[in-house]
Amino acid sequence: MNKISILGGAFNPIHNGHLFIAKESIRTFGLEKVIFVPTGNPAFQKEDLLDKFDRAKLVEIAVNGEQSFEISLFEVEREVTSYYIDTLNYFLKKYSEVYTIMGEDSFLEFHRWKDYKEIVNKTQFIIAERFGDGFKRTSKYIEVHFRDYSGKFFFLPHPLFRISSTFIRERIKENKPISYLVPEGVEKEIVQKNYYKKP
Repeated sequence: MNKISILGGAFNPIHNGHLFIAKESIRTFGLEKVIFVPTGNPAFQKEDLLDKFDRAKLVEIAVNGEQSFEISLFEVEREVTSYYIDTLNYFLKKYSEVYTIMGEDSFLEFHRWKDYKEIVNKTQFIIAERFGDGFKRTSKYIEVHFRDYSGKFFFLPHPLFRISSTFIRERIKENKPISYLVPEGVEKEIVQKNYYKKP
């Protein structure tokens, strides 16, 4: 079997929702593993974005010890803008079948991505729940933009869809605990390095 999935994103910071959907995707779709790819230099502006190497370190801490998870620094180690088509092509040289995991919120911007139609032709999507509306908004988006590719998209409902990196950053700024929202090691690193605190 040579069937893997990429879970990319800013991971600003990585949280238990990311880890849960990765594990659930392996179980549901029979994947060999999920490769976490922290965005290096994002094409779209991100709020409160930690340095890319700091974000990657948090991901490394989070996936450590989980055999079916890996981290790739492919985007982080490059100086150029991170475009997913480049990342996908890189992994397609190594694996015969590559799935792409995305949250619904990110997916609704997918038509703005560079070479998005080429991406759709080369991968299948696991779209993780974010809105709690039974994927109505996402289904409508697919109908409008990707009617001819409907067989490429799979929905992944899960119970942790309300956890977000934004929510965690806000809790940190308000001096509220983030225990059980992120892995213990990630929490320790964030506290020790004083990440996301108000200036």
